Amino acid sequence: MPPRFLRVLCGALALSLPLSAPVSLARADERAAPRTKSPLEIPFEKLKLKNGLTLILHQDRSLPLVAGNLWYHVGPANEPPKRSGFAHLFEHLMFEGSRHVGREFDRLLESVGATNVNGTTSWDRTNYFETVPREQLELLLWIESDRMGYMLDGLDQARLDVQRDVVKNERRQTYENAPYGASSLLMLDSLFPEGTAYHGAIIGSMTDLSAATLSDVKDFFQTYYAPSNATLTLAGDFELEEAKRLAKKYFETLPDRPRPNNTAAPIAPPPKPERHILNEAVELPRVAFGYVTPPAYSADDALLEVAMAVLAGGKATRLYRALVVEGKLASDVDASLDSNQLASSAVVSAMVASGKKPEEVEQAMSAVLEGLGKRGPTKPELERAKRRILMSVLGNLELLNGPGGESGRAGILQRFDHYRGDPGYLPRWVADVQRVSSADIERVVTQYLGPLHRVTVVTLPKPAASAPSEAGK
Repeated sequence: MPPRFLRVLCGALALSLPLSAPVSLARADERAAPRTKSPLEIPFEKLKLKNGLTLILHQDRSLPLVAGNLWYHVGPANEPPKRSGFAHLFEHLMFEGSRHVGREFDRLLESVGATNVNGTTSWDRTNYFETVPREQLELLLWIESDRMGYMLDGLDQARLDVQRDVVKNERRQTYENAPYGASSLLMLDSLFPEGTAYHGAIIGSMTDLSAATLSDVKDFFQTYYAPSNATLTLAGDFELEEAKRLAKKYFETLPDRPRPNNTAAPIAPPPKPERHILNEAVELPRVAFGYVTPPAYSADDALLEVAMAVLAGGKATRLYRALVVEGKLASDVDASLDSNQLASSAVVSAMVASGKKPEEVEQAMSAVLEGLGKRGPTKPELERAKRRILMSVLGNLELLNGPGGESGRAGILQRFDHYRGDPGYLPRWVADVQRVSSADIERVVTQYLGPLHRVTVVTLPKPAASAPSEAGK
């Protein structure tokens, strides 16, 4: 049987569909009159240590586990010119050892049964997370505090060189040697041109990675890996006062450094349409439309999330029906929204079916978007899209820590604290999704997904090399 938290949530969420009632927000530190709490509410306590580290605590006694999720508020958006890839490179270097833990990080955690030990890098943050048995909370805190305070003591040129090569190989696997990898880079560079905070790939360029020196990397750590530029979330089976005591014991003694200025200018959409054609070593052509949209959790971000769910993600969605089922023009379609602090990006794509022309697919995609902007989704389309989004939320709430560090309850608290300054923002965001109307979809599709600021990337298979003629042998 699932934990009580999940059983209550499942029942309440099922009753909430078809999404008619707004969801209220409550903070753990409120002293309001008694009221009915939202089933989507994640109880938490938030405090700041003397050195500036933010601590978020979510207690759940259902399972004897504790999830740690540590966010440093630094990503590629903070990298100086010619230093792309530093944030992601540091994600790798943080597993290379520190003064007191040495290189025993993985062995220590594996020996006590830790799971989901990893780190990820996004445009605006780098995170590190793990889930341990409740008896190992102190081990978790010791390891993470040692990496925060004494990581540079374990870093030398040899370790930098090893991880630099690992990252380069990762880039080759992701872009240079991956189908449609070059097209994905071209889309990124077109949406976020040079001079904007999100230019290039998160993983960095080969040139900049090769040029990184040990001194450069240490300077990056000293600037951004400071307690006041980090937030630690603990979720799971612990006593609140004991967790506070241990967090202070291991983190509050670390000296802080001045918090860097993490503000940057918002990113505007491309001033005019762009269209690119690229030949790659692929079997089927692909057509992709890209758009720059408003920042994460801004007023229109929830509306665009619903619009993407109306367009693709299932066999009943607008793009799938029009291009795959009825038109037989595409073998697959996709619509995704990557929401970030300075801007978000929406990408709508279709894999051209064998024997069909990319031009036909491009025209059909444009027609679907134009139709959605003029007439909006039907009531069943809108309700299906909202249900899909809320079921995804429910799936996230089942976990203490999700696989990417932004999901699970610890990741959700971190994400909303990072982007909204409020770990408890989830019910408000769900309420925003619930309120989305067909007219809202018409407006945002017309305003943000129209042709005026569209980047189109058409990927074509490379022509086969001609076989030598008999006369030429």
